[in-house]
Amino acid sequence: MNGEKGFRNEIIWSYRKWGRSDNAFLKNHDIILFFAKGDQNIFNRQYMPLAESTFKRFGGKFQVWADESRTRKITSEEESEGAFMSDVWEVSYIPGASSEKANFPTQKPEEILERIIKASSNPGELVLDPFIGSGTTAAVAQKLGRRWIGCDINKGAIQTTSKRLQTIINEQIEEQKKKERQGELGLEHTSTSLSVTPPQLSFAVYRVNDYDLQIQHNEAVNLACEHIGISRTHNDAFFDGTLGKRLVKIVPFNHPLSPVDLEEIKKELKARPSEDRDIVVVCLGKELATDVWIEEWNRLRKKGDVPNKIEVIELRTDPKYGKFIKHEPAKARIKISRVERSATSLQSGRTDSSSYIKIVIEDFISPSIIERLNQQAGILQPKIDDWRCMVDCVMIDTNYNGEVFNVVLSDVPEKKTELVSGNYEMPAPEGKTKIAVKIIDMLGEEVLEVKEV
Repeated sequence: MNGEKGFRNEIIWSYRKWGRSDNAFLKNHDIILFFAKGDQNIFNRQYMPLAESTFKRFGGKFQVWADESRTRKITSEEESEGAFMSDVWEVSYIPGASSEKANFPTQKPEEILERIIKASSNPGELVLDPFIGSGTTAAVAQKLGRRWIGCDINKGAIQTTSKRLQTIINEQIEEQKKKERQGELGLEHTSTSLSVTPPQLSFAVYRVNDYDLQIQHNEAVNLACEHIGISRTHNDAFFDGTLGKRLVKIVPFNHPLSPVDLEEIKKELKARPSEDRDIVVVCLGKELATDVWIEEWNRLRKKGDVPNKIEVIELRTDPKYGKFIKHEPAKARIKISRVERSATSLQSGRTDSSSYIKIVIEDFISPSIIERLNQQAGILQPKIDDWRCMVDCVMIDTNYNGEVFNVVLSDVPEKKTELVSGNYEMPAPEGKTKIAVKIIDMLGEEVLEVKEV
């Protein structure tokens, strides 16, 4: 069930803010549209606090809904969950002094996302936000014990989200350690900051789009044509050139090839009934559905009496032309060592030994950042005197298992003018252990160095 049939609610998010309007009421609300696919979607009922008048009306007791009888009953305050949540939400904007504030223009209050995520998912399930912005969805999902995926083409959004999540995960790690220590001492854990156990205490940043090619699209198209051997034509309003005897259509690099693009080609060919040349489609990525579409299209043309077969050149994976996308990864030179330390007590004369992990990042290079700076600078080539200027943050796991990266130390500069340290010391686990150092540059690319000590 899709489209309008999947509509559930129009939710009014109402808030107060200072403003002035001389000829109309103040615009103090946003609208949230609630859609669901199918009839079996998850919906966990949410509640609002009961009004004081309700409490007084029933003599210090509450009126709640009984699912088994589908009637209301009177109960004590301790048993009451409140009134069913309506489709009008009174939630304030984020105050300027709030610790929640990330100074991101589209940031939403965590309370809004908490209601949505709690209502439409259960702990351990997956939450997707394809426009992650300041990271509120992922932050709330992490706190509520959900797995999450966040996407954004804005690299500033990825950096803001990463810093926010690192802070939350570090707090969760410390809370779990505290809980384990209290358990070992036989004490009851009283903290409520971890309402549910988080399914993960780490995350990774994947660069899955070709951001630079999308920004500099015209230049990228020219390079692709040169790489493939396409002859550009300027007298055709639809096709971009020829490859031998075949017509070429270049799909804009800001989106993958989709059946919609192929339908446009089909429509154009229908308008050219005398066109008998085959078609080459050049794209950067493609949806899975396009393979089925093209297979069916070409199946009808196997006998040779129907023209316009379609071939796709996907610039990432094509065996002949796929080398067009070149990416030189970031690199780092890191020294990781276990150092033994001895200390002698002046009172007892006893010497105690301990060991610690010492990590020194000696150098880091990000070809993507340097290339970007060179493009912006033109003739005057920039010089980077300190490798730390290219680094967004450093994270360290002192007991890496090769699968989950548990952040033991996170070096995230608080201000834009500050840089990471690059030198770190921390207690060493007993016995052999794998030390993992993850460096994330300003464009979101990661370098992971692992050493057993």
